[in-house]
Amino acid sequence: MNVGDVHRVIKEIMSDGIHLLKVLSFLSVTFILTACQHEPVEPEPAPPVPTTGTLRMVIVPQWEGVPFALNSIQTNVNDYRVKVEFLKMYLGDVRLMNGNDSTNLDDIELFNFSNSPVVAEWPAAPGTWSVFRAGLGVPSRLNDADPIVYPPGHPLDLNNGTWWTWASGYRFVIFDGRYDTDANGAGSPIAPFSMHTGMNAVYREFDLALGNGITITAGNTTTLTLDLAIDRFFYSATDTLDLVTENQTHGENIPLAMELTDNVIGSFSVH
Repeated sequence: MNVGDVHRVIKEIMSDGIHLLKVLSFLSVTFILTACQHEPVEPEPAPPVPTTGTLRMVIVPQWEGVPFALNSIQTNVNDYRVKVEFLKMYLGDVRLMNGNDSTNLDDIELFNFSNSPVVAEWPAAPGTWSVFRAGLGVPSRLNDADPIVYPPGHPLDLNNGTWWTWASGYRFVIFDGRYDTDANGAGSPIAPFSMHTGMNAVYREFDLALGNGITITAGNTTTLTLDLAIDRFFYSATDTLDLVTENQTHGENIPLAMELTDNVIGSFSVH
């Protein structure tokens, strides 16, 4: 009943000489009935349709094909007993490629192998991708920036302990431990090695072919598993790193830093 109907009924009632009290009673009932009419309920908006998927990358450290953990004693290619105590590394400009197409995953990510395996997740454009591409280290545009611009929790935050104050740049790979040249030695190795790569000249990009490719679909997570052969840090197809003479680099020993960089890149493979 609308307002016009109410006015019409009131006139009819008054014309019939009905007492004013009955008119008020009628109006009260009409108000109650009108108030009880609920407003139509708007339907809930549909959830947004996802336009990206997620790449979940897992890096599994190994030593000669066996799961590896820091502070375990292993035998390297030189038949030295080796205990790796500390391992961190940066990957920069991480992306997936397929011909000329690419999807950027992250500008920079820090991987700390204190607990392994290590995992990173990034949004990725849907599609089938045939190559994983990244740089070992920190790209120069980030490496040369004032570290104060990076907030807490950022991979380049000063609290991560990777900033080289004297060099005004970041350590790309931090590889520390101890070794013993006696393969039959006992106890924990004593002689230290400490190899920290860095400097823009040492930054190197590399590609990993993904076989038949990996497919990213909107709203779903796709896992890419990479093996990291720590034993390969000490050798490549053409060279062997000897800890007796090659055990220290902190920005000044560029040849050793480049050798380690090549070896680390060669240690990655798709699971």
